[in-house]
Amino acid sequence: MSYSVKEVAEMFRISPHTVRYYTDQELIPGVARDHNGRRMFDDAALGWLRTIIAFRSAGMSIDMIRHYLDLYNQGEETIPARYQLLVKQQQLTRQKLDDLTQQLEVINEKVQSYDGWIHLAGSTQNKNSGSDC
Repeated sequence: MSYSVKEVAEMFRISPHTVRYYTDQELIPGVARDHNGRRMFDDAALGWLRTIIAFRSAGMSIDMIRHYLDLYNQGEETIPARYQLLVKQQQLTRQKLDDLTQQLEVINEKVQSYDGWIHLAGSTQNKNSGSDC
């Protein structure tokens, strides 16, 4: 089955511009063109796009994605290099996740504090105490 840029953008909840950008950067192998020159994506191209979106969401640069793709295109002998690249990105992503978890804890504390304040209608708390940011 083939999918248009619009269909792919809707599937992945990204803009058509982003889909076209990734194809213009030659990051999605196997994107064909129909008789009108429109990009058409098969299931394999969708798999690559899914991977690219995950890499980008994890903070991987376009240059690093291109490097990964270059390694992939060189064949099985580059599996160790691809593995090392992904292990490094995995470590960076875990650190970001840990950081986000800590930030979420602070936000959760604030939400809980305000929830208590709202439900008490401020009756026992001084609204201008300055102790709560």
